[in-house]
Amino acid sequence: MSDLSSIVAGIALGLSLGVPPGPVNAAIAAAAARRSYLDGIKVGLGAMTADFTYLVLTVIGVAVLLTGSLARDAISVIGGLILVYFACATLKSYRQSRDNPENIGTGNHYLMGLVMGLTNPLGILWWVTAGAAFVAMFNVLGVAGFMLGLLAWISCFSVFVHYAGKKVDLVYPIIVIGSGLMMLFFGLVLLYDVAAPAISSFL
Repeated sequence: MSDLSSIVAGIALGLSLGVPPGPVNAAIAAAAARRSYLDGIKVGLGAMTADFTYLVLTVIGVAVLLTGSLARDAISVIGGLILVYFACATLKSYRQSRDNPENIGTGNHYLMGLVMGLTNPLGILWWVTAGAAFVAMFNVLGVAGFMLGLLAWISCFSVFVHYAGKKVDLVYPIIVIGSGLMMLFFGLVLLYDVAAPAISSFL
């Protein structure tokens, strides 16, 4: 594979991971709508750091250990609880004005994205399947293209959401509420997947 082809393929793969709706995109949207698109980018950069971490683990063959039943359940519970917490915080803030930063919890957006990325079972599954194939196929330029694709999506999405919410007042609470509900949905799905076997055994 040529250098240009590696970069283009890496960018395409990065977009394939970053674009689909999910809890990280919901968190990016909520952060970008509240105050600044930079806050959304910070969330995305945290998630990118998690992806890079799993990339390294995949290269050295450790990520596969995270797909064991016990590890998967533990990650799902932790990730689900974190998503529910972030969802409640997001939904609670939808009435607060974005024009008054003092009324809006700033938090550490980068850390928020990092924690969500590290505890996302779907992200881990992606890395031990498609991600493993990606690592075997691409060179350093492909990895660079992959990270560039993620960064491009994070930046464009954050800017779009921020200015869309700023331009139309009605859009802002819709974005925040929608983002909070999406995070809540994914959090509850993760918790249900772990609890479902125990529930079915009692029925």
